[in-house]
Amino acid sequence: MSVLFEHVDDMRALSKVDGKGLERCCEICIRQFQNPETDKKMILRTAKELGLSSGELSAAVDELSQFFLACCKKQLNQSNFNILAKTMKLEKERAAILYKFYVANLDSMRSILSTSSKRLPHYNNLNWRLELEMSSRTLHHKVKPSFLLELTTKDETGEKAELMQCDYSVMKHVCDQLEVALKDLNSSHCRRMSTYIN
Repeated sequence: MSVLFEHVDDMRALSKVDGKGLERCCEICIRQFQNPETDKKMILRTAKELGLSSGELSAAVDELSQFFLACCKKQLNQSNFNILAKTMKLEKERAAILYKFYVANLDSMRSILSTSSKRLPHYNNLNWRLELEMSSRTLHHKVKPSFLLELTTKDETGEKAELMQCDYSVMKHVCDQLEVALKDLNSSHCRRMSTYIN
């Protein structure tokens, strides 16, 4: 299990506060999850109580948010959480406080993640029709085939249909590229990337 945190330095500001102060920072962090428009006066007041500057507290709360989100995405259990805490050189008491807040707010963080994450439209249906132009006033005895496609996609807002027209060469190229993409889906690199994304 590897979770990378590049900005752990900001969380070191929390080493200046005691256990109650850390709990207060966790409360602010969880409140920010539920309402990103956190009251600046509350941050200033809390920073003053804890003996930190408002910038230090804001940075620490942001890093706590990143920490909780990463734990939530990785669905860490207690043993993995403890390994992560040791990697980050957190004291047992502080790790216990963080784990308590993580477990207590795990469901709400997951629901927030699922509603706020951007989801791309996905395939729903494809209808197609082959059209042939047998002749025109200028061209006699020359067949000109084309495909009319109706691609229906689905997202949170509902279904959306797109109409496209293309000739045989474009259609063949699209089919070839889709076959290459399907083969790539089974590669180890693609499986690794999908675990990072999900």
